[in-house]
Formats: sequence, structure tokens, C-alpha cells
Amino acid sequence: MPFIDPMLAQPLKPEKFTLEPGKWAVEEKYDGHRIITEIGDGASNLFATKPITAWSRYGLERTLPSHLLEALGSLSDGIFDGELLVPGKRSYGVTELTNSSDLVYFIFDVVSIHDVDTTPLNYDDRREVLRKCVENLNSSAVKLAPSFNVDTINQINQIRDGIWARDGEGLILKRRAAPYQIGKRSKDFLKIKAKRSAVLTVIGFVPSHGLIMNRGNYATIVIQNPEGDITTVKTRNDTECRKLEVEGPETLEWREIRVLGKPIRMIVNHPAVGRKLAIEYQERTPDGNYRHPRFDHWE
Repeated sequence: MPFIDPMLAQPLKPEKFTLEPGKWAVEEKYDGHRIITEIGDGASNLFATKPITAWSRYGLERTLPSHLLEALGSLSDGIFDGELLVPGKRSYGVTELTNSSDLVYFIFDVVSIHDVDTTPLNYDDRREVLRKCVENLNSSAVKLAPSFNVDTINQINQIRDGIWARDGEGLILKRRAAPYQIGKRSKDFLKIKAKRSAVLTVIGFVPSHGLIMNRGNYATIVIQNPEGDITTVKTRNDTECRKLEVEGPETLEWREIRVLGKPIRMIVNHPAVGRKLAIEYQERTPDGNYRHPRFDHWE
């Protein structure tokens, strides 16, 4: 079977969300790599009892270590959705060769089982299918992601705070009546992630390179912190891009620099160069980068 685009979550907007008792479940949002696995079709593998194919979120085939293939080979034939991670480490630890033997695959959804499409089933019924699939699995390498039914905001906050206390990424709220919507970013799945903030200085702008939609010369903002670390963030929206165009110079001046090891060519003579920009981000990586930075507001 060809690759299946996974169902995606939308960010939770607390001001627009009302919790209905009995209608939501919550799972941890793991900091790893999203992986779709198909068991029981395709080419066979030396380390598995049956054929196994794994894809990244974007449809690229992934090679899994032997201990994971062996464990997955004990599951029922089907297509599963989950997260590949190294417990206690960030997502960038997944690709470090020294962590290969510590990789764990947490399964949190099922797309089909024994060639039967499970996507129309609601969340609770799909969880029951998964529970039966893993109940006799004798391996610590493949696990069913824990799920908790929640009836109050306080319950959600307690689970969230517990995850954040051990430096976890966040959680996902899932509507219990929701089907699995292939390739959709759905309001039935809502993500909550820890956010940090920082104020950096604008040093330039990078034009859009989109072939279908071009956001113009000021699509990306290049910013620098006091320690000299440089990162980029998308301009807040197209309205902001148009405003920057109106305020910009008639003749552009360019400078080439490297950001996180990659060369970029940026506009350096816009009046906004030198302004302070507040961003939100998930965390700082060991190389000084800001993970998942987002335009917040001008200072």
C-alpha cells in the first residue's frame, strides 16, 4: 500500500475552547519523529517475522533498527501511526547513531488492521483495536501510548504540568468521537506545547521562494540575539509582508551570511533592520538554535 499522510493536530486556542465532559481524551505529545508503519505487505526484512515498511511524516522511507523490526513483526498486520523517540532525549537524538539501540516506537493510532479500514471508527474504538494488538506484545521497544479520558480543565492542566515538569514537549487533546482523517489538520486533535519567549534584533529579510504563492521580499525575518546566535522566523502574515513592502526602500541592498550552516542572501537596508522582535519558541538546541520559533510582536 502507498504511503498514507498522517492526521495532524491544530494548536489549542484556549479562548475558543470549551471542554465538554466525557468527550475528550489526552495523550502526551512526544518529542520524536512521526512514523507510519505498515506490517505485512511489501518486501520482507531479515530482522522481522513479516514484511515491514516505515515512513516519515513526509513520506520518506525510514530504516528501523533490528530490535524495533523484531518487535513490530509480532504485531497484527496493519498500518500504524506513532512516534519514534529516545526516552529522555529531544527529537534530534533520534538520528544520532549512538542512540539507535535505545529507540522506542510509541503507537497512538491505527489506520487499518488485517486489510480492514479503521479510519471511520471513532477514537475510542481505534484505541480498543490497538489495545488488543499489543496486549500480548512482549517488548519494551514498541509501546501503546497512554491515553487518559478528561472531564475538566484541571485534569488537563495536571497532566500537562506533569509532562512539563519532566521536560516533556506537551500533550494532544483528542475528541473521542473523531474518526482518523488522513492528511487533515483537524480541530478534533488539539496540541498544547510549552512556549518560551525571547527578544531578538532584526538584521535582515529573506524573500519568498514559493512557486505557487510568493509572499514577497519580506517573507522571512533574520534575527540575532545578544550572544550572536542568528535564526529566522516567518513574517507574521501577508498583511505584515505588504506593510513592510510599503515601508521598504526603492533600491535593495543585499548581504550574504550563513545561518545554522546554510548560506542565505538577505536584504539589509529596510528601516525595520535594528528593530526588536519578540518571538515564541519551544526550546534552545545545543547549537544555539531556537526550535519552532514564531513571530509574536514588535517591541
